[in-house]
Amino acid sequence: MGSPPLRHLPLVLALAGCAATLPEPQTASLRVEGERIRIATPDGLCVDPRSLDVTREGGFLLLADCVLFAEAPDRPIAFDGVMAVSVSTGGLPEDLGVLAELLKGPGRAVLGRSNDPDAISVLATRIEDEALFLKVRDAGAAMIPGAQRTGWRVFFPAGPRLVTAAVTGFEGADIPDARALGLLRELIAATQAANPSPAAASPVTEDAAPG
Repeated sequence: MGSPPLRHLPLVLALAGCAATLPEPQTASLRVEGERIRIATPDGLCVDPRSLDVTREGGFLLLADCVLFAEAPDRPIAFDGVMAVSVSTGGLPEDLGVLAELLKGPGRAVLGRSNDPDAISVLATRIEDEALFLKVRDAGAAMIPGAQRTGWRVFFPAGPRLVTAAVTGFEGADIPDARALGLLRELIAATQAANPSPAAASPVTEDAAPG
């Protein structure tokens, strides 16, 4: 990956500014449209500090095996791939089923890097609780050189924002569906735990009924 060792984090954070911070290697905090969203990584993955970015289109970061960021690795690489995470602007979709149909049809372009819907194939779809999972093949331009063309993506709420994550293996790396889905589910659980839901942030209280 060629990412910088953790001793360079102060310089990276100074360049990143206040819109994105890295409190620790397993957590990133991004301010998107005035809302601070915390991304918490699955076990064994760390945030690539160079990847933190917030623009008018939303927030972005990459996660990879923590060994790649260690000055003295103490184990082999367990995850030979990368997880790309994005935080959207705007609010949350009302219905994940409607979102799934949109992404399988006219909205397919947002699932790829080339912005070409004809390059995108949705191979599988599943909805679990508040998360939409898609298995996608992207025949367009690769996000990362040497990355595989097929991988799992997920869309899920974190606080008032929609988060998207994609697991991509490097060429020659076999990341089974169960492994990719497991990592995405860990990301969902950790990230949702780190962000209060809109309802939890503004609880509604009721007076007790008279006895």
